[in-house]
Amino acid sequence: MQLRQMEIVTDKDKLSVDIQATCMKYKTIKQWAYILHDKDDTRPHYHIYLNFGTSSCDTSLVAKWFNLPENFIEKVKGRKVDVLLYLTHGNDTQKNKHQYSPSEVVANFDFGSEIEQSKIIGDFEHYSYAEQVAYVNTLPISEKATAFTRLKKLWELECQCASLITDRQIKVGFIDGKAGAGKTYYAKQLCKSLELDFCISSSSNDPFQDYLGQNAIILDDMRDKTFKYLDDLLKIIDNNTSSSVSSRFHNKVFNGKLILITSSVPLHYWYPEYKYSSFDTLTQLYRRISFYVHVDRESIYYYDGGVDDSGKPKGEASVFINGITELKRERSVDIDILGAFGKIAQTKIVFTGPDGFA
Repeated sequence: MQLRQMEIVTDKDKLSVDIQATCMKYKTIKQWAYILHDKDDTRPHYHIYLNFGTSSCDTSLVAKWFNLPENFIEKVKGRKVDVLLYLTHGNDTQKNKHQYSPSEVVANFDFGSEIEQSKIIGDFEHYSYAEQVAYVNTLPISEKATAFTRLKKLWELECQCASLITDRQIKVGFIDGKAGAGKTYYAKQLCKSLELDFCISSSSNDPFQDYLGQNAIILDDMRDKTFKYLDDLLKIIDNNTSSSVSSRFHNKVFNGKLILITSSVPLHYWYPEYKYSSFDTLTQLYRRISFYVHVDRESIYYYDGGVDDSGKPKGEASVFINGITELKRERSVDIDILGAFGKIAQTKIVFTGPDGFA
């Protein structure tokens, strides 16, 4: 039988070969781990896990390597992590058995780290959906699809539960400034400094299109008309509820900690039609802004008190130097575009000015 993963269970006295030497001898074995269970209510026995990566191996051949009958070689039932957890009796169903230490497992990979990472799936308290998707992508190809399907179902359930929360705690920041001043750059750096993974809105027509449960979202280069209705924006930034947001493919729930809105239009210019007809509605918007940042070419002004009833930042500003110009210069890439065109066209064209060519 051809298998990509195998498990060997054999009594200690029936094994006549050195396990580690055998595993290291055959390069087709990409990952291996084993442990001696000698503290159970049964005879001392070995549990051996073999993984052949993207290839497969015949059980009869493996039986010869370990000098065992072929029926001692078993197909791995369930996920790889379930087998690894069983080595130390770490599965939920094995809690009544002796708990072996991960240090007792002999492996050619970081066994303890892999076990800890395996607990990521479904742990939305410590890991965002995006981080868990990234983890699933590191799994062997044979496990990815099953793990991703399981993760998606757990995420859907998490979103349903999040929509029931009536006292979530989020901060909302508004960052304004002219194009090129560094609004998006500083929004990203703020998220990184707070150790929050984040998503940057990709489209003003569907700002939540690429949101995958990150702890922060940057609604980049927004306008008051980005959301069809002001009420949609109010629901997103409301601490009292976790409403779903209309997205092109399906509604999404923001269940992170920080929302940053960047715009070249200061907040007090937003929704002018509400200025006199429904002032209370704008007050709801202003009340939800936790802090305000204004960025110009030279300085960054941070207002910790949010905004006043007219939508302007209130309180004294903490002022910082805006070094975005120097940062852009450092990050610039020196590419010889003219030289590249010369190679493509094999002719040098001299540009004399906006009115024509020589």
